[in-house]
Amino acid sequence: MPTMPDLHLPTLTLVVCVVLFTAASTMTLVGLTQRTYRGFSWWTTAQWLNTLGAFCLLLKDHHPWLLPVSALLTLQWPITMLGGLRQFYIRSDFRTPAWVDLLVLGLGSAAYLAIWSTSAQDLGARVATFSFASVVCYLYAAWQVHAVRDHKDGRESPYLRAILIFLVVSAAVQLPRLFSAISVWGTPVLDPNHILQPIVLVALVAGVMFSVYMCLLLTYERTELDLRESHRQLRLMADFDLLTLVPHRRHFVELATQALTLSTPGGATMMRFDLDHFRLLTVDHGHAAGDEALKLLASSARSLLRSRDLVGRLGGEAFVALLPETSVADALHVADRMVRHVDKARTHQQRPPLSLSFGVVQMQPGESVEEAIHRADEAMQEARRQGRNRLVRADDLQGRPVFSASRPLGMD
Repeated sequence: MPTMPDLHLPTLTLVVCVVLFTAASTMTLVGLTQRTYRGFSWWTTAQWLNTLGAFCLLLKDHHPWLLPVSALLTLQWPITMLGGLRQFYIRSDFRTPAWVDLLVLGLGSAAYLAIWSTSAQDLGARVATFSFASVVCYLYAAWQVHAVRDHKDGRESPYLRAILIFLVVSAAVQLPRLFSAISVWGTPVLDPNHILQPIVLVALVAGVMFSVYMCLLLTYERTELDLRESHRQLRLMADFDLLTLVPHRRHFVELATQALTLSTPGGATMMRFDLDHFRLLTVDHGHAAGDEALKLLASSARSLLRSRDLVGRLGGEAFVALLPETSVADALHVADRMVRHVDKARTHQQRPPLSLSFGVVQMQPGESVEEAIHRADEAMQEARRQGRNRLVRADDLQGRPVFSASRPLGMD
């Protein structure tokens, strides 16, 4: 039967107490000074209870009743850690409700206390019962962790996989002690080394330090994911108009410039369009009606345009669209469809009457996006001067504001 006579058990227990106290203090310090998440307090509590169990083991020679207390405090560790994971991954689907965790721990603790109270001199029976309950708790926790997925990004964290492996290994480490204890069940055992207690203490220290490291890594991983999401949202706010969900002017110019590099020179059309009498709409019907009108126009444009077309909001009621590989004649049909779509949706939603003014230009080879927007804006302003609710095409090949005759659109 294997023994470890070279390890002095009281000294080893004292070292274990110091290491566990350091680990628990580190968790507490992180919890007090850093951003943490739901479940971190459970993990910290598990470490402190484990530390308290080690101190009880250190004092058992003076107070024998502390030995079963130490065993119970050690037994709780995988279940308390699992409770923290339930909170940390609160949106994940665990295999059983949380009350089953308490039931598993309660049954294991009750079995150990029953053997302890009825087998005062049978150390093998006590250790075998404790080891069996510990193996069950570790494997149960591993079974639950195997089902966890981080719903923030739909993936399984590598640190979570490491915890799963750790739980399985921790259960396996208990098996030699379980078999050794079973082999001496009913036989007086004077030396705890005969039931491999030093090995268990060393494994306990290694396991606790590993678990502390994994808990911190899980916390920092979640923080990094949150920072990435915050950066994405800030980027979205910087690049897109949150009311209409189309790009702001700056981002539209960036996207349009990139799109033009993939388009035939002179083959794209720039279209400027506005809601007519927008200020009167907000005065007569309120700002909420104005916001709804802007959202309606933007959604109509997004639904009618092709995937390679771009639409953006320049500010206020002013919108712009880039139509690659599109002639002005085709852009006129797009404007007609947009007018009909807005009018149909407006009627269905029982919104106030709306009309649109359009300015359309064919982009010239080498012309910048800003220059094309300026020419299209001049054409749109001409449509307003001619009475609104119409479309004007600018034919200024040399940059002069020469406009075609306006074309009335379908809304009155």
